[in-house]
Amino acid sequence: MTIKLARNFAQRCLTLTLLTLILPTTGLTQVLDNPVQPVLQDVQRTTDRVRDQVQQRVQENLHQRVPEAVQNLHQGVVTVTNDNLKRLPVLGANNQELFAEVTLDDGTRVLEREWLVVASTEAEDVLRGMGAQLLAKQQLGAVGMTVLRFKVPAEFNDEALLRRELPKAAAASLVRHFVYDTQSMAAVKGSTQAAQQRWCEAPVTIGMIDTAVDVAHPVFANKPIVQKGFLADGVAQPTAHGTAVAGLLLGSHDDYVSLTPQAKLYSAAIFHRHNAMQQGAALLPLLEALNWLAEQQVRVINMSLTGPGNALLEQAVMRLSEQNILLVAAAGNDGPAAPANYPAAYNEVIAVTAVDTNRGIYRWANQGNFVEFSARGVQVKTARRDGQVGYETGTSMAAPVVTAAAACVWHENPQHSATEVRKLLQQRVIDLGEKGRDSIFGFGLLTEQ
Repeated sequence: MTIKLARNFAQRCLTLTLLTLILPTTGLTQVLDNPVQPVLQDVQRTTDRVRDQVQQRVQENLHQRVPEAVQNLHQGVVTVTNDNLKRLPVLGANNQELFAEVTLDDGTRVLEREWLVVASTEAEDVLRGMGAQLLAKQQLGAVGMTVLRFKVPAEFNDEALLRRELPKAAAASLVRHFVYDTQSMAAVKGSTQAAQQRWCEAPVTIGMIDTAVDVAHPVFANKPIVQKGFLADGVAQPTAHGTAVAGLLLGSHDDYVSLTPQAKLYSAAIFHRHNAMQQGAALLPLLEALNWLAEQQVRVINMSLTGPGNALLEQAVMRLSEQNILLVAAAGNDGPAAPANYPAAYNEVIAVTAVDTNRGIYRWANQGNFVEFSARGVQVKTARRDGQVGYETGTSMAAPVVTAAAACVWHENPQHSATEVRKLLQQRVIDLGEKGRDSIFGFGLLTEQ
């Protein structure tokens, strides 16, 4: 909807106009003869409805929409888009909608009206009786399950109702089709930059689950990277985050040192892209990626992503742990008061937080008893998607340090179990914070010493 303002009125309404840009608009539906009073009323009504959404969305709205609005203001016209902030469609080939993300009242992102259960003939019969679409039946042998993905009519989109209708075994495994986030990286001004640490030159094998890696980036020239995607044809895939993580693990460049430059990398690409600011990875591709990496006999897997815990992900994590596979995950960048993120918060997973070169905790790092190790994750130089290198920050950058350390320690001690490798890592820390393990730094800063 377009609100046309006379040039001589533009400055008087600038503050109100920018406020409507920051908040999701929900109904400025008329060209105003006397703009001030109706705009005030609309802003008041809008504020109550979007209070719970604004904190998570204000940053992207500012970046994406304020510059355009300021430019239009000089031309005497301000355009305000009525975004549907709760629904984000994902398009495939021929620009057809494949699925859509929606945001629940608690802020959790899921695929619209989609659910997952452990597959059975009885469950399929019940779902067909409800008029559900059976979208996929995926056998995941390495994680010990066959998963049924389905979409229900709107009247059946209720967890309690579905659990009542499904057979007991299927009901126990029922989960929404959750969406997971990369742990976005931000520049931190004023932080000291120091040389990064190389863990080993051994030909270790490492797995990662992330966005796609831009394998054409110069830092990956002649690097053994095996990449597999888990999205439908035509779905746009981001590359920035995965490229940065992979660059830190094994990239070669004159301006920085990678952790394991002789490593072979198995990269599972599971993230779909909405725009430059938004991306996500659904639960089923995450389960498929874990299954694939286990099939490749990868023993150390890096996951710089977070989201909700659920029965299917927990079963997959436990199954891989039983197979002597070590999982490492970023603790999360939601802040010290935020709840625990998954998969990092599972006992079977090594949760990694980030510190700077002065051994101070990254201010946005999640905290909790699940944190196991600290590693440098502030102002880390690595590959960027523009073909250059630069500094990145976040627990995403700390997790690969522990992944690399685990792979190198295991290479030195091939007879050890995953549990024994984990204990060896605990002996290579510098204790930070309170004596012993704590909720901020875990056991401490992992280092070669």
